[in-house]
Amino acid sequence: MRKIDERKKQLIEQAILVITKEEGIQGLSFGKIAKHAQVSSGTPYVYYKDKTDMLSKMFLQTKTLFDDHLQADIDRGKTISDRLFEGVMHFARMYTNYPLQAIFITAIRANPGLVTKEALDYGNRSAQPLNDLFDEAVKSDALITTNIEEATVLLFGPFLMLIQERLSANQDARLDELETVIHHSVDGILKK
Repeated sequence: MRKIDERKKQLIEQAILVITKEEGIQGLSFGKIAKHAQVSSGTPYVYYKDKTDMLSKMFLQTKTLFDDHLQADIDRGKTISDRLFEGVMHFARMYTNYPLQAIFITAIRANPGLVTKEALDYGNRSAQPLNDLFDEAVKSDALITTNIEEATVLLFGPFLMLIQERLSANQDARLDELETVIHHSVDGILKK
């Protein structure tokens, strides 16, 4: 069995993220990853059984990074409005601090068949604090919708679109402008 080299593994992980950004997730192959990471063509197989295993493990790693401290951030808010804002801002910070990982998560969300059901289930469980907050808001009759998919689009769509626009222009989205958009999104989903 080949020895695990953490430096090579990091190079491979970075290559996965860069190729996903530059060519899309469908463009990933072990050969392309190895070439980009400047490792031998067999090296990715030391870490991953196949493409599904690789993408699933990367998704789990990225979701863990993105969802860490989510509950603590939500808990900084006192009202439903503040808690929704803090929950969405948590992800805005993650997307701005880790843009390659954000692109990767978005690509997996658009192509869920590329990862295992277990990976998707873990990803959904790790974001449970947001689902719990939505349930709390629904029970308190604070929202204009009780449909979680509609609420997700209304809360996350605008800031994600702004980030995508900035990425397309090779610019970074500023946190202050994301805060403004998220405030509007939260205001828009709350009953008046």
